[in-house]
Amino acid sequence: MFVAAFTVLVLAGLVIFALVRNADSLPKSFLKYLGYFLLAGSTIELLLLGWVVIYVAFGDASWSLSTNEFWKQQLSGIYFVKEWLYSWVWNDILNFLLAYLPAILFLAMRTTGTTLVGLWALSASRR
Repeated sequence: MFVAAFTVLVLAGLVIFALVRNADSLPKSFLKYLGYFLLAGSTIELLLLGWVVIYVAFGDASWSLSTNEFWKQQLSGIYFVKEWLYSWVWNDILNFLLAYLPAILFLAMRTTGTTLVGLWALSASRR
């Protein structure tokens, strides 16, 4: 599990480093599109985070509710997507992200990261 968490951190760091390092050589339209795409995704993630917080606060779930359990209980119509992901992505990484991290923590970190990268991409597209 430690290896999977370390791999996620290293890959995310490498992608962000590559974007920042090569921002001048990327087309401005790509950076603008990427920024708007990530900010739109952040809005959806923020709504999902609010849903999880309301579900935990007013439901019978605990604050340690995993993303996997939330999908099973509230998003059962698209649960097949998670099962499909397990056939394509390294299972330990998905277990770390979806089964062991609490949903609130995972969504908060993910929303913060995508918002920051989206804002950076928009500011880089204006330079």
